[in-house]
Amino acid sequence: MPDSKRQDLDVGTGANRRRIAVLRDEGRAPCLLWLPGFKSDMISTKATALSEWARGKGLACTRFDYSGHGQSEGRFEDGTLSRWLEETRAVFTQRTEGPVIVLGSSMGGYIALLLLRQLIAEAPEEAARIKALVLIAPAWDMTEELMWKEFPDEIRQEIMEKGVWLRPSAYGEPYPITHGLIEDGRRHLLGRRPW
Repeated sequence: MPDSKRQDLDVGTGANRRRIAVLRDEGRAPCLLWLPGFKSDMISTKATALSEWARGKGLACTRFDYSGHGQSEGRFEDGTLSRWLEETRAVFTQRTEGPVIVLGSSMGGYIALLLLRQLIAEAPEEAARIKALVLIAPAWDMTEELMWKEFPDEIRQEIMEKGVWLRPSAYGEPYPITHGLIEDGRRHLLGRRPW
């Protein structure tokens, strides 16, 4: 089977411009678009298995790393849901064609919902290309419900005063949880607003 092709993409302008690493497998429609989870990447076990499965079925598959993740440019600390949603939309519009099935794991499932909602409101013709969502443990409202509300007062205070808290991780380096990530997440809450 041929290897996935790198087709990186520049997203944003000026100081916010960053190169997003994208891997594509050519094939027939529908294209599978993989959205990774928080601190995950396009060469994770799930992403690689999906790519291999799609190739075996002759389907197109696109996967990428959000900025600050994997092979993409940027610092993780600068990441917000708005930024990662902008990157996801750019990959969707510029690196997929025709009918698309969007698959997302954890935060990727949340971003899939945000993408569809944004496209319905701003670009219905693009939204119509999404034929299905496959959401694996979607972590919608994660910054509020799974982070902020679960953090004890001393961690919330550290985020407010220092702008960041380093969340220990069983997978390696601690995860920086920034004030910007939490505040920006409040702009994207699904549980408080109907579609």
